[in-house]
Amino acid sequence: MRIFTLLTGLVLTLGLGTVVQARQATVQDLPTVEVKDTTKVLTDTVEYIPVETDELIQDRLSCLENEIPLEFNKQVRGLIDYFTIRNRNYTRRVLGRQPVYFPMFEKHLAKHNMPDELKYLAVVESALLPKAVSSAKAVGLWQFMTPTANDFRLVQNSYLDERMDPEKSTEAACLFLKQLYRMFGSWEMALAAYNCGPGNVRKAIKRSGGKNTFWEIYPYLPRETRSYVPSFTAIVYAMNYAPEHNLKADTLRQPIAVDTILVNQPLDLKRLALQLNLSEEYIADLNPAVKHKYLPEEVKNFPLRIPADSYPFLAQNHMAILDSARYVAPVRITAPASSTMVAKAKATVHSEDSDKATYVVRRGDSLIKIARENDVTVEELKAWNQITGSTIMANQKLLVMNPANKEKEDSKQTTEPAAENTLLASADEPAGSAKQAGPNADNQPTDGAAASTAATSKTSKKAPTKRAEIENPQTIHHVQPGDTLWNISRRYNNISVDQLKKKNKLKGDDLKPGMKLIVG
Repeated sequence: MRIFTLLTGLVLTLGLGTVVQARQATVQDLPTVEVKDTTKVLTDTVEYIPVETDELIQDRLSCLENEIPLEFNKQVRGLIDYFTIRNRNYTRRVLGRQPVYFPMFEKHLAKHNMPDELKYLAVVESALLPKAVSSAKAVGLWQFMTPTANDFRLVQNSYLDERMDPEKSTEAACLFLKQLYRMFGSWEMALAAYNCGPGNVRKAIKRSGGKNTFWEIYPYLPRETRSYVPSFTAIVYAMNYAPEHNLKADTLRQPIAVDTILVNQPLDLKRLALQLNLSEEYIADLNPAVKHKYLPEEVKNFPLRIPADSYPFLAQNHMAILDSARYVAPVRITAPASSTMVAKAKATVHSEDSDKATYVVRRGDSLIKIARENDVTVEELKAWNQITGSTIMANQKLLVMNPANKEKEDSKQTTEPAAENTLLASADEPAGSAKQAGPNADNQPTDGAAASTAATSKTSKKAPTKRAEIENPQTIHHVQPGDTLWNISRRYNNISVDQLKKKNKLKGDDLKPGMKLIVG
């Protein structure tokens, strides 16, 4: 018989007792209002929670039973009450996530000719959270430990954990459960082995005297596993009879159609989402196996999921969008060689594997001062950091790319064969000119670098004077891996690609890292 919380509320109001019996309905977070005599009065917005008889629940379970036995007993009844009475919020949440994952689970289970009800196991394991991590470091919808994940070829590296990939982890879970079923010949035993491992199930079988069903070896299983199969049965019941217990999802999520693109470059997923006019976390949420919000430099042919309705726009503007969303790795601080270098390292920190640096603005700094200290131009600083005016703030971090390192260039020019410097020359210049001109093969000095070039090269012309530099200033861009004429043109006040080609006498669109281009 159903007992509604309205009755319970009346009992509480009349002061006839505060103890609610185990089979009575419970009242959660009852709202109250104050009246003049300070008596607490229940409002009429109380949720009712039906409590069903054992006979009715057992009958409902028999209607659901298919290939996997759904046995009803005291343990199962206690867990059904937990999911339908004591922790209703948990059931509401998983009901909301069900439409996203269950169709995919059903597809993989049908592919392997396995019972459809195994889809509820992921609810027991992770509450349908693809990034769930247990205290034992099991990860994903199906809670794989590292050794088992390795057995089923789920990749785990510095930027990727395929245990969090819904499709790949579901396929691995199907293969693993199928393997366990072949071992024990029972889906209940396979579920127990999925939780505690086949070794512990064999031990329980041995200790039970050779019994071969779950409930026969129940007393000999680890404590967690003893509640694992009953929890599975309770979840199957709660999710199928949620309406009968006045349960429905708070927020119902729906699956979206996705497409994939192959990524071969470092990519900031937040910036990509914004380029596609999506919320910042959207692309990251579609790719839960990516451990961070970016793909690093070493990524190769990574199938990135994007919304299907965004694919046409991305396909039409592929190069521009991916270039704008390129990920720049954070710099790493290395131990300074002397105390004087410590102060400098606090302001400008160079990465070990690139010519990029981060400059931390100090009090009294200006763009002109920072440009001079790092041998770059103010225009370059503005372009790299998307600064429109001249205002900067203390502790602001500025990206400084390709800082001029005059001492390094001097030592390379005096110790290395001149022919090796041809990489710094423009692609359409003859090697001979590069030999004679050295690092500044384009004959365009960058600030004071021309003076050191003249001092170390017997064949070079006299270095231009400071006055000449002021009269004819030029901005030089050092080509980086992944640079294109299009993205360089965007960085420097939208100078056109044709102008770049003309200024630098380029015949085609190909660029090589190390080339120097006149951009202003």
